[in-house]
Amino acid sequence: MSIYALKPGMTVEDSLRDDHGYIETTDHSSSIPNLRVFLKRGSQSAPWWKEYLDLNDALLQGTNSAAAFVPSGKRVMVLTFGAGQFLLRDDVYEHDFGTRVVLNAVDPRKLKSTETLDPDSSQRRRTQIPYDGDLALLSFAGDASVLKSLTGKARPKYNDLVRSVTGSSSLRVTTPARAEDLPKLLSRLRKLYKSDDFLRTFPDVAKIRPITDPALISSLDEKLSASIFDLSAPIVLTVPDILDYRDESFVQFAGRGVSPIFDDVYVRHYREYLEAHNVTKANMSVEILRHDYMLLLDGSHNQRQRWSIYKSLVYEVSDGSDYSYHFSDGSWFKVATDLIVALRQDVDPYWIDANLPEHRWASEGDYNKEASDQLSAICLDKTNVSPKGQSAVEPCDILRAVDGEFELVHVKIGTSSANLSHLFNQAVNSAELLRTVKESSQKLHKLVEKRADSSTADSVLKAVNKDQFKVAIAIVSHKRTPERKSDNLPIFSRISLRRALRSLSAMRVPVSVQLVPDATNRAGKAKPRKPRTPALVPDE
Repeated sequence: MSIYALKPGMTVEDSLRDDHGYIETTDHSSSIPNLRVFLKRGSQSAPWWKEYLDLNDALLQGTNSAAAFVPSGKRVMVLTFGAGQFLLRDDVYEHDFGTRVVLNAVDPRKLKSTETLDPDSSQRRRTQIPYDGDLALLSFAGDASVLKSLTGKARPKYNDLVRSVTGSSSLRVTTPARAEDLPKLLSRLRKLYKSDDFLRTFPDVAKIRPITDPALISSLDEKLSASIFDLSAPIVLTVPDILDYRDESFVQFAGRGVSPIFDDVYVRHYREYLEAHNVTKANMSVEILRHDYMLLLDGSHNQRQRWSIYKSLVYEVSDGSDYSYHFSDGSWFKVATDLIVALRQDVDPYWIDANLPEHRWASEGDYNKEASDQLSAICLDKTNVSPKGQSAVEPCDILRAVDGEFELVHVKIGTSSANLSHLFNQAVNSAELLRTVKESSQKLHKLVEKRADSSTADSVLKAVNKDQFKVAIAIVSHKRTPERKSDNLPIFSRISLRRALRSLSAMRVPVSVQLVPDATNRAGKAKPRKPRTPALVPDE
């Protein structure tokens, strides 16, 4: 069965959807005190494959659903069967009930599967093992992943309570408890939900938690929408996807008429767009953020992609407790303050003052070429050192000599999580290939020889073969607060950067990070040019 815990004070009537289609039944002789049961009978129909295979047999199937409401202490617990969970409104139950109970009840050495989310890349994955194991065997990284669901066998002391457990918003259990023992079962589950004992067994699980409670999300969304008109708010508008800055691109806003075309993405432009359409701080709402769109245009002003403004915002807010709330890619996350402090301590020592030229050219490609010329360095942008048949991996964007050592400089414009994740992974993958794959180091030799001379190419190859090279990660940004170091980056970018720095350090590759000033004026309107075809605009 699946078990939900209604929030304190919620009644049965409070929890029902308006259009649920269930009927309460009193036709039972259960001994469970104050039990209320709602039923929905499934219609009988033939499976689709009966007609597909032209079968003459009389085949009918259907599924009945039920939800049983059982008072337990000061709460009401809900047991659902079939599709019975669809009777409940999303905002009436505790959305971490199942997860917390499982973390407290499960044997940490007898786990079977996990479902996790990587907030940085929005990747979701399920990991299963055919035998009992711990979180390490299930490849769970508590400082980088969000645990969505956990399945395992219960601790021996709970064997009379449950045998196996799976937890997310609800608790799914296999239990030996008979119906008359249900009140005792639910009482013990409530105590497990309140317990913090799991923090000793799974200390990293609570570092990052997705927020799924509609009431809390609604409250945070109000702060998000209000921050659009708060000039001091830590809010950023960004392209929620990997963007190749080597391609010419522009942005435009739509939803209440189209805006002028801009060279780059700024929340100030969107704020001015709203003001031009009579939207102010007084009538701003999250519905407006969901309704409006940001359009990505190519060099001819044809639409390439579009995203809602809501999905394109990055925002952080603290409630003054041990947690902060972070909004990214259309989702809210609760992040432990001690994780934020640990990230600062782990990443900031790698931060250095910018020693690359400021960016003042039209594109990332132009920057890599012009900066290489200024530094008497070698531009390796758009090159590839991966072995034949594998995905392309750039050795770096700029190869330069610093204090007698060769440095592989990886450059990315902007601080969006998607772009930075790609940058950090590229730095790690490049270093690993050059250190371990002979074909890759030989490809680098040929690239340098072609762009410089044989003597320089030989020196580079010798340095690579002896693992005597350095890596530099350069983030080009308009942000004018270099003293904040890693705090300039979104929380999940800091997490992925720490992961990259640890990988490079494990390879004994010296690495540094810097924030390169972006001196381009991307705030103005793009120069008018005639589109080849009209830009596509979402329906108003």
